[in-house]
Amino acid sequence: MSSPADSTTRVDVARLLAGLRSQDSGRPRVTWYGADGERVELSARVLENWVAKTANLLVEELDVEVGDPVLLALPAHWRTVAWRLALGAVGAEPVEQDDDARVAVVADGADPAASEGAEQVVVQALGALALRASSVPAGALDSAAVVAGFGDALPFVLDAPGLEVADPAAPGARVLVDVRELGDAAALDAVLSALAGGGSAVLLGPGAPDADRVAAQEGATAVSGRA
Repeated sequence: MSSPADSTTRVDVARLLAGLRSQDSGRPRVTWYGADGERVELSARVLENWVAKTANLLVEELDVEVGDPVLLALPAHWRTVAWRLALGAVGAEPVEQDDDARVAVVADGADPAASEGAEQVVVQALGALALRASSVPAGALDSAAVVAGFGDALPFVLDAPGLEVADPAAPGARVLVDVRELGDAAALDAVLSALAGGGSAVLLGPGAPDADRVAAQEGATAVSGRA
């Protein structure tokens, strides 16, 4: 789940997360606004924890190895950010077609046909308080129900090439990212770019409040996609 970028760079996920934590472990790094007033804030420490648990799920439960193709069929969302960083941490290769994927990660309630070509399917609930998915096809894994049981330390994966991201945003920038303007792929790229620059992102999903009002409330210093 990526979009073409004029220039990209590769970053080591463990170093990226450790750097964010060392600067200020409690500072908001990803702030998500969804529909019906949903707001989720992840500090550097909390983000690192989610990424570590997800990476361990990939390695221990799904046997994902460096270079394995994984379809991340999720909308831009804070959980998708954690998944994308976890894929980078274990060296998995994101693909856009399910028939190329060994593992497919799909949103709760998605059409089962979206992942029928994958060997293994993971269902991800997107609700802020969801402890399990509402619908899990036979043989699929419910991420929300099991991820908390995995380790809090990132696994060491030899020869993982790192996470490919668009060139990092201005150092320390707090970037407003509006999915409604950018689309899912470009929005996810913008969040990763902000993190790679040592900054933070405010991600607005469908149904989120007015972007200008949120930018003022959150102290955003830049708006992705605007000159």
